[in-house]
Amino acid sequence: MKNIQFATFGGGCFWGVEKFLQEIPGVIDAVSGYAGGDLVDPSYTDVCGGRTGHAEVVNVEFDAAVISYSLLLEKFISKYGKTSSSNLDSVSQYRSIVLYRDSEQEEATKKVFAKIEANGGKKIATQI
Repeated sequence: MKNIQFATFGGGCFWGVEKFLQEIPGVIDAVSGYAGGDLVDPSYTDVCGGRTGHAEVVNVEFDAAVISYSLLLEKFISKYGKTSSSNLDSVSQYRSIVLYRDSEQEEATKKVFAKIEANGGKKIATQI
């Protein structure tokens, strides 16, 4: 039985992120858009102008019976995670960001970041 869930990740130009995520088994769909900013319903020009605070993100629909949120996040971070602390303050539409949807995803995100950092990786500076 399917267990449909959603996740939202940003890691640069959303077309590459979308393609990467669509190729992961268990991902049903990945759709590009904008999130994390102040302007309601921004246009491409608004976001690229750097005035809205939005990031280019991908909304991922996935079957948690096939791939867990944590594993999906690990795959995203392995490709698009940032370790430069300058990303933490970035308002660029191309920043690396994870937008969790509930307390379970928030907790899972913290655990994945800690796991990667504990396994010899650098400190992850992807925005949460």
